[in-house]
Amino acid sequence: MTEDLHALSGAYALDAIDDIERAAFLRHLTDCETCAAEVGEFREVTARLGDVAEEPPVALRANVLAAIGQTRQLGPADPPAPGLGAGPSAFRPAARPASGDRPRSRTRSASSRGDQRWRRATLATIAAAVVAIAGTWAIMDERLNHAQSQVNSLQADRERIYAVMNAKDVTMLGANLPDGGRLAAAVSPTQREGVAMFAGLPPLPADRTYEMWLVTGDKKTKALLLPTGVLGGTALFDYNPDSDAFAITEEPAHGSNTPTMDPLATIALR
Repeated sequence: MTEDLHALSGAYALDAIDDIERAAFLRHLTDCETCAAEVGEFREVTARLGDVAEEPPVALRANVLAAIGQTRQLGPADPPAPGLGAGPSAFRPAARPASGDRPRSRTRSASSRGDQRWRRATLATIAAAVVAIAGTWAIMDERLNHAQSQVNSLQADRERIYAVMNAKDVTMLGANLPDGGRLAAAVSPTQREGVAMFAGLPPLPADRTYEMWLVTGDKKTKALLLPTGVLGGTALFDYNPDSDAFAITEEPAHGSNTPTMDPLATIALR
């Protein structure tokens, strides 16, 4: 068992001592206000660490680093700061003994300095753990938010597709591409949206892709640019009820403002 009980305050708060040391230290706490205050401080820090592991507060890393830089470490002979160790499970300091009672020995002072160094090291370790956990949590939270954003976007698109397909004025027509593949378009004037459905489009070089257009008279307005390598799927596009046709062309991978070739297939919309 550790001979200097003052060195056990941090280990006791972290539950890192055996039963014999715990019993001796509990007796010691009834007479030592310094150790009682330190136990309260350690328990407050470890309790906050547990909370951070589940739901760290906003800007936790910056706050912890700022607190470390601004907070003066208390020595064993210093009075505890107001409010420290005041949690429901913390030990409250007993009354300070009179100046003539139980004079502190040089051995005690040396031990107290060692305990102070141990206490500072332990607080620094806990603070570093808080920062590490907060950083990991922030990365995970960012990934979860990104995934949730993707799910929300897909759900919104699905609802818009259902609205077009179930509209009373929906029109659905299709056409075959000359080298294989099928293109269809469902449009709704009331929804002012359309759904392009395509499958089996012929593969293109890496610097080429498919682009779709709404045709009104001689004017062709960009409707959809497919990502490179996408040869089948379903996609929404804005629909102008005045459009006469829906067409598909092969374009550079970055897309074109106007078609650079005659349409591979054209669907008459009215």
